[in-house]
Amino acid sequence: MLLVVAAIIRHPDNGRILLSQRPAHKHKGGCWEFPGGKVEPDEALDAALARELHEELGLTVRECRPFMTIDHAYPELSVRLCFREVTAFEGEPHGREGQPVDWFTADALADLPFPEANQPVVTALGLPDQLLVLPDTLSCTPPDDWQKRLADAVAAGCRLVYLRGDHDRATLASLARVAQAAGARVLVADNVALARDTGADGVHLRSGLTDAQIAQVIKEGGDSLLYSMACHDEAELERARRAGVDLVMLSPVHATPTHPDAAGLGWERFRTLAEGQPFSVYALGGVGPQDLDVAREHGARGVAGIRAFW
Repeated sequence: MLLVVAAIIRHPDNGRILLSQRPAHKHKGGCWEFPGGKVEPDEALDAALARELHEELGLTVRECRPFMTIDHAYPELSVRLCFREVTAFEGEPHGREGQPVDWFTADALADLPFPEANQPVVTALGLPDQLLVLPDTLSCTPPDDWQKRLADAVAAGCRLVYLRGDHDRATLASLARVAQAAGARVLVADNVALARDTGADGVHLRSGLTDAQIAQVIKEGGDSLLYSMACHDEAELERARRAGVDLVMLSPVHATPTHPDAAGLGWERFRTLAEGQPFSVYALGGVGPQDLDVAREHGARGVAGIRAFW
């Protein structure tokens, strides 16, 4: 497997994302890509990224951190892409090898041609670091209280919210409006019609659904919705890969008070399961916002939770 490191570089003034275009004569020529290149034997990822960005773009990397890792098999080769988020750099990027380079808004990425292995990152860039799972006890909470707590959670960084619980459509629609007004996207459980009726942005596919039911939901929803799944092991991750979902919540990282009999995966087992997946993986179970960097180091796109975020 070819090991490649690639950079997500945001403009310090406007947040646009830097891309370079592959030469026409190379594999996937003409496609836009996140700049980077091949990792040499025994070379650390950060060192490889710094070398490649200096050689290709004339940039000096000062700080970077993991973003996500994707494995992809093309007919002609297999590649592992290790994406790093560059958080500090010096220099003005330019194509030192003659390649076009440009800055794009995150919204514009969906309309650009990318190599297939880059597509999960294009989706991931539209997702937040934190995902809130609504508590089951919401029905016991006064409306004024949960509206404020939901808006506060979104303001604190939970810009994706799974509206868990057996609420009626009116309540779900009200929850969706509050979360969206605060700047978040929302998911409802299992049902495309419910998502459309409540104004939700996507569907969370619970583990009790069959493969046929999952396929039917995604067929009904089409490309206009986000799709999430709950996963606990390799078999369920394989189902998510077959379904082509956008993200999964992988749990439990640690044992939790609500599920004391469920043994936690631990971070090393979590890494084994999360790294290389063709979708964003959110760490769930005994984690909070303070665990984001650890989760990223172990293959997660972000962290998800209930009490720690509510």
